Amino acid sequence: MLDISNFPWAECSISENRVIYQSDSLNLKRSKHDTGTHRYELELVTIDMDMKVGRGLKAKLSAATDDTILFTHPRLGYSQGIEPPLGIFAIGDAGTMGNKTVELTGNIAQWSLFAGDLIQFSNDTKVYEVAQDTGIVIGSEVVKLTFPLRRAVNVGDQVTMNGVTWHLLSNGAIDVSMEASDNQDMEITLVAVEKL
Repeated sequence: MLDISNFPWAECSISENRVIYQSDSLNLKRSKHDTGTHRYELELVTIDMDMKVGRGLKAKLSAATDDTILFTHPRLGYSQGIEPPLGIFAIGDAGTMGNKTVELTGNIAQWSLFAGDLIQFSNDTKVYEVAQDTGIVIGSEVVKLTFPLRRAVNVGDQVTMNGVTWHLLSNGAIDVSMEASDNQDMEITLVAVEKL
C-alpha cells in the first residue's frame, strides 16, 4: 500500500458517488431506489514541482495503480470535536448494517462530534460522515450518519475520528502536465475512488 498523504498536493476535490436506480412507471411517476453503493471520489493535483521530484512521485503512483492507496486529508481527516483520552467505542445496540445511526461512548470522558466530521470503524475501511452535532457528551450518544452502515458495527469496535484515512483505488489515469515555457516543472493529477 502506498501512503500519499505527504505528497505535495496543492488541490483536493472530493465528490460522493451514490448509485441510484431510477424507474418510470406507467402512470409516469418516477421512483428512485438507492442501490446501497456509496463511495467517495478524490481528485488530487500537486504543486508545480521540479522535473526530477515529479518523475519520482509519478513512478510511485504508477506502481500503485493496482494496489491500495492511502490518503489522509490534513484538515478533513480530523474532527472538529473533542476526542477522549481512551477514544470512542461502539456500545449498546451499536449499529446494524443498513442503519443510519450508531451508539457510541467515550466512557467517562467528554467527547463530541460535529456535522461534517468523518469517522471510521475498526471493522471497516469505509469513511462515514456525521449528519448532526452531538454536543458535548459524557457517556453514550446515538450518532446520526449521512449514509447507511455498509457493515454491522459491533460492541467494542473503536471509532477513528482523527486521522481518518481513505483507502483508494486509482482509475488508472495519472495525468502529467508541464509548463510550455521551459518544460522544467511538472504537475501531477490523480483521480481515485474509495475502495469498497
